[in-house]
Amino acid sequence: MATSGLRDHDRLDGASNYVIWKVRMSCLLDENFLKVYVDKVVAEPIDPDQLKKYKGEMAKTKRMILDGVKDHIVCHIAGKNTAKEMWDALSTLYQG
Repeated sequence: MATSGLRDHDRLDGASNYVIWKVRMSCLLDENFLKVYVDKVVAEPIDPDQLKKYKGEMAKTKRMILDGVKDHIVCHIAGKNTAKEMWDALSTLYQG
């Protein structure tokens, strides 16, 4: 798992490892300065240069989340437009 930094056995498999996965993924996103994209709604900038940066960082964050989950979970987050929507969907499914 070179992209996400998670080993295969650390990927989200469901409720049984959600809490541990969330801690690992949060640290990984923090390390890459991307955690803001799952913590809150980040508005798309109007400035073209800032928009390009935003889209790149959003895509990277979504990719890290996708790479951090097992295949049978992808269907629950594949249609989401933002990393926050993906994060919240996983939280709704597996937290608590």
